[in-house]
Amino acid sequence: MVIAVLEMVLPRSNEAATIGALRAFWDSTCALPGCLGGGVFQEAGGHQTALYVEMWQDATQLEAHVRSREYHRLLAIMETAPERPALRFNFVAETRGLDWVEQLRLGATGCGEVPR
Repeated sequence: MVIAVLEMVLPRSNEAATIGALRAFWDSTCALPGCLGGGVFQEAGGHQTALYVEMWQDATQLEAHVRSREYHRLLAIMETAPERPALRFNFVAETRGLDWVEQLRLGATGCGEVPR
């Protein structure tokens, strides 16, 4: 799995339009093969920061998306930011769930072994 995360400061007096553009881009992206989920999130409070997230089944599908003509829309949105946006691609090797939390809460070491 690969998780793409864009964090950007929204342009003053154009926050709503930028969020709308990110949502429109997400609406077309989430229908692509291999896209597992994601969304557009806006920071609550004083700082106007947007967080855009895409989760991909594998790197090959994400690479096709990044190379597509459509991806230019996201790059154009990023160019409107008053500060340099941060775009990261997190390559996930392992995912753990509530079972792992339960193990830790009940005294496991965190490496899959329960102390004796």
